[in-house]
Amino acid sequence: MAKILAVDDDKRILKLIKNALELNHHEVITLQDPENIPIEEFCGYDLILLDVMMPEIDGFELCQKIRSTVDSPIIFLTAKTDESSIVKGLAFGGDDYISKPFGVMELNARVEAYLRRENRGKSTKKLVYGDITIDFDKKEILVNNNVIAFTKNEYNICEFLALNRGKVFTKQAIFEAIYDLDSDTQFSVITEYIRLIRNKFKEYNCFPIETVWGVGYMWK
Repeated sequence: MAKILAVDDDKRILKLIKNALELNHHEVITLQDPENIPIEEFCGYDLILLDVMMPEIDGFELCQKIRSTVDSPIIFLTAKTDESSIVKGLAFGGDDYISKPFGVMELNARVEAYLRRENRGKSTKKLVYGDITIDFDKKEILVNNNVIAFTKNEYNICEFLALNRGKVFTKQAIFEAIYDLDSDTQFSVITEYIRLIRNKFKEYNCFPIETVWGVGYMWK
């Protein structure tokens, strides 16, 4: 059983989500107006479902506001599936999208997939490449003992490439390694993730990801 927060201004959608996820014995907390809720109230959940188009504060803004404090996966619920919106949401720390309208079976399948991924057995080993340390237990990447604030998917991309050091992967191959095959997200967002990752490493004069032109990316 997982503890899940659903945020949407439409109480009918919240009722649908609550009824659907409770069929799998999850505890579902619903929130219709998140604007003035303290950040700490968003902590302690195993997963957050977050509507994008809300009247007082949209889901992108809310995700950006809480992401530095909240470690759980955040899945957007949205009818806005154009590439620019997807890139914006993921850059703010979202993990995936579910397109509206969605069905009960799709919702449950996507939620269960993320919960399984979060509950996989953790490794206790570390990888050290020069100044970079990847701690698989804590899901952290450090440069000269400084923790870099990666989002969950940014970390997952780094971990995947680092574990396959020296191998070149296309954007689609990287996408398939970190997303479910039925994800609504488009694999072209990998380019934006790589840009964000590089910018964070660049602050430490560190450049571990190399572009192999016409093919993809590799961890040097």
